[in-house]
Amino acid sequence: MPTPTRPKAHKKRPQPRRSPIQGRAQATVEAILKAAAQILERHGAEAATTNAIAERAGVSIGSLYQYFTDRDALIDELVRRHIAVMSSVLGEALAGIRDRPLPGAVAQLVAAIVAAHRVAPRLHQALHQCAARQASASIDHFETELELRVGEALRARSELRLAAPELLGAALVQALGGLVRTTLRRDPERLDDPAMAAAMTGMILGALDHAPRHP
Repeated sequence: MPTPTRPKAHKKRPQPRRSPIQGRAQATVEAILKAAAQILERHGAEAATTNAIAERAGVSIGSLYQYFTDRDALIDELVRRHIAVMSSVLGEALAGIRDRPLPGAVAQLVAAIVAAHRVAPRLHQALHQCAARQASASIDHFETELELRVGEALRARSELRLAAPELLGAALVQALGGLVRTTLRRDPERLDDPAMAAAMTGMILGALDHAPRHP
């Protein structure tokens, strides 16, 4: 009789090795994180090794490991901070969206997602590459929260009578986010073109127009 296999253990979120309490220690941590962000922005995920980060930060590799157990822990902290800024920008950009007529609300949603992804776009792209290799709870949480917010907003639009507003909200956010990230990587100036925003708005309005509805 074959031996039953055990389920794989989930990888725990990497944690800093110790907390930087003193001002000098905090300055060291900030220098390490700044160096990592600079390397990721300029050279990509592959170049951001702990040795390269330590050298750019002007600290020893031992000092880096005093605060971060490994590269994943360092990247995780960068992701957490980056997502916090994106969430703040998104929240401000979405203010009052529920009170607007549907076309204006959709245009505001498009502008908000573009604004959030404009926060250090090269760093954002590199962090997404890192997240493809390690599960990122921060990125997943940010995207899930946005999907839920859009789904709830669609459900609140009683005139739409959508059969599955949460599912449609998730699909729209994922499609729009992917489009914005690809555009930022390949042709970032295009996002400044009003025609691009109009095309994305039309894409969402078209999806809403053809979405299944309650009888």
